[in-house]
Formats: sequence, C-alpha cells, structure tokens
Amino acid sequence: MKEMNEIIPESVIKEAKGLIALYGTNLKYLGELRGYDIYQFVFPNNSETGFPFLYIYDKSKDQAMEITGFDALDMISEFKKQQ
Repeated sequence: MKEMNEIIPESVIKEAKGLIALYGTNLKYLGELRGYDIYQFVFPNNSETGFPFLYIYDKSKDQAMEITGFDALDMISEFKKQQ
C-alpha cells in the first residue's frame, strides 16, 4: 500500500521488517510533521491490534525510527489538528 505515489524509503522498510514479514508492505504516508516524513503501518482489516506503529523518517540522515504507544497516538493527534 503506497499513498500519494510515494516511494517508501529503504530505511523505513528495514525498520518495519518485522511487521512486513507478518502482514506485507502496508505502509501509508501520512505527511510531514516537525520536519520528518511520517509513515504508518496499516494492519489488515481482520487484525486486532493495540497502538498504531509509526515510522519517522529523517531525510537528511536517511534514517527511520519506529514509534508506537501513546507517543504514536500523540503524533496522529497532531496531524488531525493540522487539518
């Protein structure tokens, strides 16, 4: 799953490799926040999950970091406030 014809950076794919191995490459580009590109792993419809998994991509360093838990919820709330 790719949104807005975005090419998913390799470092994001590497960071999400555990979930990708289980569910496939279901990453959605959410947009930019605080100068970073943010991707969300989208679980299949029949999956029961807890917190969302976000991947923060720093273009300048070509590095990605996984965020989950309440921090991920806070970031999603920031996106909603920007809309």
